[in-house]
Amino acid sequence: MRRPDTFERSLWSAITPPLAVPMSPAQGEVRADVAIVGGGYLGLSTALHLAERGVSVVLLEARVIGHGASGRNTGFVVPALKGGLGLEPVSALIGADNAERLLHLVAEAADTLFGLVQRVGISCDAEQNGWLQPAPTLADARRIDGQVREAARLGRTLRALDAAETLRLTGVPGYHAALLVPSGGQLNPLAYARGLAVAATARGARLLTAEVAAIERDGATWRLRTTGGATITADTAVLTTNALVGQLMPAVQRSLLPTRGYQVATQVLDPAVRARLLPQRQPLADLRNHQYALRWSPDNRLVTGGGAVINNPGSTPRMGRYFLERLARVVPDLPRLEAAYVWDGVIAGTGDFLPRLWSLGPGLYAPIGCNGRGVALTTTLGRAIANFLHSGDTAALPLPVTAPHPWRLHGLMRFAPSAWVARARVRDWRAARSATGALPTV
Repeated sequence: MRRPDTFERSLWSAITPPLAVPMSPAQGEVRADVAIVGGGYLGLSTALHLAERGVSVVLLEARVIGHGASGRNTGFVVPALKGGLGLEPVSALIGADNAERLLHLVAEAADTLFGLVQRVGISCDAEQNGWLQPAPTLADARRIDGQVREAARLGRTLRALDAAETLRLTGVPGYHAALLVPSGGQLNPLAYARGLAVAATARGARLLTAEVAAIERDGATWRLRTTGGATITADTAVLTTNALVGQLMPAVQRSLLPTRGYQVATQVLDPAVRARLLPQRQPLADLRNHQYALRWSPDNRLVTGGGAVINNPGSTPRMGRYFLERLARVVPDLPRLEAAYVWDGVIAGTGDFLPRLWSLGPGLYAPIGCNGRGVALTTTLGRAIANFLHSGDTAALPLPVTAPHPWRLHGLMRFAPSAWVARARVRDWRAARSATGALPTV
């Protein structure tokens, strides 16, 4: 049984106006300085910033703008790496200099995104009202103190909230503390993707509908052949497909761990619920192993979700029910919740939660793997890549340029995210039983 595509079933598809610029199919011979494959945040941000620098750029999207994770995610704008990775572990993975550049880029990512939204006039219900990461255990609360101290060393200001202030801002009982990242926030992710497309087009980028079937080196240029028979010739090509790379570049595909996530949006809830639960509308993602996330949508629905142990064609409605039941257990005295919208999507994982910039040949790049932190990070990474492609200066990059590193036994490793979710649930259950004052397992 084939898994149904839930893109059109998402809340974001329901509330977002259509793309305001036409996209023509790629036809015949097309020439550009830079060809970009993939119409998500990373490709669109790269195209926009290249076009602003006068570079001739063509972006190719096989379906519609934002059809992948960019148009399906929760819309959290989080200026932090997945797992709260700090300077020491990141330095061990990519070296101290690269680590410092990457962490500075990440720290600035939310301000960069919200500044871009304002500068180019994107209507996407952007709310820069902060991002909350509550602590369900005392050990998690100590982790927050460490994050605040490290952020201060890097010149960032984060806030550690006590239990009383955490309850006031979340409306969720039982948390011991919370990290407040003031520059974070939320937006409508599909509207943001479509707004980036409009802004890129207005600045001269060409956005075409095409599925790329092959990429070949032809002398000093790259030739991208589409399934429709068109050929795009460019000096530089950038693959921004992330988890949807398919068989276009097997080395990239085998270097990623695709992770399926599920989202559910409730019915519109009344003002009394909105006044006590996330009353200042900061999105929340806590420090459980199987993370609990929650936000208000622009039309006053609760949106939550996460990963699953079993991923099959029937998983989407099942996980919608599961996450609503979880929400009702975490937040007491909610009205009966209904699943108004349930959808799923796939993100690209790298195993260590760090993005990568892979080189696949002279002038062929694959920046990849934002591990669920893509809204802010890909926007800022796209700007950095555009600066690098325009100037040729590798100092503009926050990451080293490396070759892909395919996973051994990739056919089995693709099940690793499901095993990780199962392990996370077990660890949360044990924490709830053994740690003093831990929140119940959810």
